[in-house]
Amino acid sequence: MTIATASLAPARASLAIATLLWAGNFIVGRALRDDMAPLELNFWRWLIALAALLPFTAHSLWRARSVILQNTGFVVLLALTGVVVPHASVYAALASTSAVNALLLMSIAPLLIGLGDWAFFGQSLRTRQWSGMGLAFAGAITVIARGDLATLATLQSGKGDLWMVPAVLSVAAQALLLKRSPAAIGQAPLLTASVVAALTMMLPMLWMAGGPAAPPSGVKVITSLLYVGVLASAAAFLLWNRGVAQLGPGRAAPFLYLMPVYGSILAGVLLGESIQNFQYIGGGLVFLGLWLARRRPTV
Repeated sequence: MTIATASLAPARASLAIATLLWAGNFIVGRALRDDMAPLELNFWRWLIALAALLPFTAHSLWRARSVILQNTGFVVLLALTGVVVPHASVYAALASTSAVNALLLMSIAPLLIGLGDWAFFGQSLRTRQWSGMGLAFAGAITVIARGDLATLATLQSGKGDLWMVPAVLSVAAQALLLKRSPAAIGQAPLLTASVVAALTMMLPMLWMAGGPAAPPSGVKVITSLLYVGVLASAAAFLLWNRGVAQLGPGRAAPFLYLMPVYGSILAGVLLGESIQNFQYIGGGLVFLGLWLARRRPTV
């Protein structure tokens, strides 16, 4: 391992952990579909995330206030594409579609990120990297289809799947926007500022939809909200944003293919489901694809 490769190891680890936390979010979001409306769930999720972030970022946020105000438009765009649209859309989708369908459609995002990185920033991926992304995609589909591509033909499409369209587009847009992050702000205060902007936008939406319901209650709802707020939001986005800032959106995108693999592992750990051969094969393809995409030519 070269020094340059070793120096990028923390960034790759950050991306891998972030996608693990997001995989759990799909399971939790599906479990809460009858307990909270999508917009309400997203609002409480990010309110908890803000409470988790502020003790660590308030000082740096205050110091960067002038730069943040100068980049208000960028912060608002980051809030829309990273907080408001994608997560509310995913929760809306999970209310009427399966987590399998949602993950299948989310698998389009890395391809859009790679194409966007090329179209907007002229950052072309080498053949080796495209091949790695293709292998990772094949591995993700193997897991989603449970080792039988005919399974994909039996998936029922409906209104829930349409909600995934803005989610996928927003995930791709947010990854590309991160490449233009003002260096003077820093990833942690930038995330906190975008969360504040997102909550400011979501509050009137919530009132227009009938107003916020009573504060969440019940062990299931509260523990789930703590998970999605602290881990799948505050921690995961800090890790993801750091990884994308260091590797670039095109090289970070294939890590999203880890989500269905992680989903299978979490189902085994949390639900007692046994790990099947297709999960070993699919997971192996994803990791092989990530290894291939990260390698640089030796000549």
